Amino acid sequence: MALRILSVALFLLTILSAYGGHINPRYFAMPSILTLALPYFAGATILCTIWWAISSRFVFTALGVLTILACLSPLSHAFPIGSAKDAPEGSTTFSVMTFNILHTYDTRQPEAPGNRSINFLIDSGADIICMQEVERWSERELPNFTSELRNSLFNVYPYRAGEERAGEDLKVISKYPVSLIGRGAYDSGGRARLELYRVNIKGHTLHIINVHLDSYQLSDDEREVVTEIRGVKSAKRSLAELKGSIRGKLSESFRKRAERASIVREWIDTIKGPLIVCGDFNDVPESWAYRTIRGEDLRDAYAETNLGPTYTYNEHLFLFHIDQMLYRGPIEALKVKRSSFDASDHYPLMGHFAFTD
Repeated sequence: MALRILSVALFLLTILSAYGGHINPRYFAMPSILTLALPYFAGATILCTIWWAISSRFVFTALGVLTILACLSPLSHAFPIGSAKDAPEGSTTFSVMTFNILHTYDTRQPEAPGNRSINFLIDSGADIICMQEVERWSERELPNFTSELRNSLFNVYPYRAGEERAGEDLKVISKYPVSLIGRGAYDSGGRARLELYRVNIKGHTLHIINVHLDSYQLSDDEREVVTEIRGVKSAKRSLAELKGSIRGKLSESFRKRAERASIVREWIDTIKGPLIVCGDFNDVPESWAYRTIRGEDLRDAYAETNLGPTYTYNEHLFLFHIDQMLYRGPIEALKVKRSSFDASDHYPLMGHFAFTD
């Protein structure tokens, strides 16, 4: 009986997490919090359904199957079934990376010589790199960013765009000519949360929106609440924290991202031709912010070219897919790979595309 009750609860949570992103967090944020865990609830539902099937409990097997069927549409982005493609013969291809680079601080090897993140950029092979959390190309901000390393980076990426000043943390470097043509979605501190670039790729014009939506603003102690769960007592403490300061911060961050996502969507609607929207959304596929930005016309490059979910944030057990790559127009996503490079608290995403016109 206990297993049956737990199974029903799991099935209901899976459905709620799948459709939580349809509820505006400006009015009620708890469904958005559940949406963060959609891949985990879905995976648990699949395993639970298999267990009931092996146990010949057909009613609960059917309930599990119906739950997955009811969630198929949102799961297509959060738990995708896609595959990589080959470039059409004779097409012009290019690659775009999005990476929250954390000012090139090294969270795993802080004493390592040089700057692992800058060396990663140099060796990445990406044609265009959209970054979040870098303000200035200087050693004053970036650890061990010597003139030699700077020259090496700029020799590979001779074109750059983005405001170089305190607080402005969106940048792009490129092998092709790129220009900054718009900034917007400002936060209360006056920092732009999106920048719009125009790139000329072998005669093709591509627009890119680089996005960095509001973070959860959790302290290290609050993040450790999840990491420290080891049993019933620590789980109760975590629940108490969630009901308090953590839940309040989560709710506020979802509301801010909802506001900013609406502005990003307004910018998208003004752009014609090939477009890529990428960056640190600080929110998962099927969240309200993600769905607002994606709209009815953008396609998810990761979901189309990969099998199964991923995560791009990699610390404190907050293993969520919060860095996104969406696109529209006469281009086709060929493959998207999440790198395992671990200097930052985010993993980079590299997308390969081809022009189709």
